[in-house]
Amino acid sequence: MKLILFSIPFLLLAGTASAQPGYPGGPPYYGSYTNTATAEQGALNGMANLTSARGSYNLQTSQAAVYATQAQSNEIANHQQYADTYFQMRETRDAYVAKKNPRPTEEQLVYLARSSAPKPLAPDQVNAVSGEVQWPTLLQYPSFESEREELSTLLEKKATHGGLGYQDVNTFIQTADEMNAKLKGGIKKVPPQQYVQASTFLKSLLYATCQVDLQ
Repeated sequence: MKLILFSIPFLLLAGTASAQPGYPGGPPYYGSYTNTATAEQGALNGMANLTSARGSYNLQTSQAAVYATQAQSNEIANHQQYADTYFQMRETRDAYVAKKNPRPTEEQLVYLARSSAPKPLAPDQVNAVSGEVQWPTLLQYPSFESEREELSTLLEKKATHGGLGYQDVNTFIQTADEMNAKLKGGIKKVPPQQYVQASTFLKSLLYATCQVDLQ
């Protein structure tokens, strides 16, 4: 009888232990922990993620704009450096050519024109029968048109009458001097060879017509 009573509490304890959840003979099983967010929390998280994405996009866009601007600036700088180098090389070349072949000064050109004795004009330069003149290239410029017409008229008159009167001679000398002064005024703008050719022609023309030299 005592044995049966002693066994009852033991069986009750065993039954209670087997009723607890979990593994047999192990600690109680509590299950996995889950944190279920509310709808408001989900919305806030979505807004935060969207704001973060927009910020990242704006940052990347700004960086791309900065890189594009920098690349454009570098390209402009490269073009400017190329242009500067080109013009520097051109100036150096021009300076070398000018030093190697210096242009005659105004005084030198005038001296060369005056120092050469008047040479007789060739028949193809001035036609003694008609008085027609074959002007040098430089004296064919429009700026000498009025002087050319005046001298051509007097030469035709000389060819027709065999000479010029006192007044015509003075007019010829004055017109030739005006033409020569205008020629000197552009001495720095014309090729030296053409200047000497035109000045020498005018000097020979005046000497052959009026037996005087240019002033």
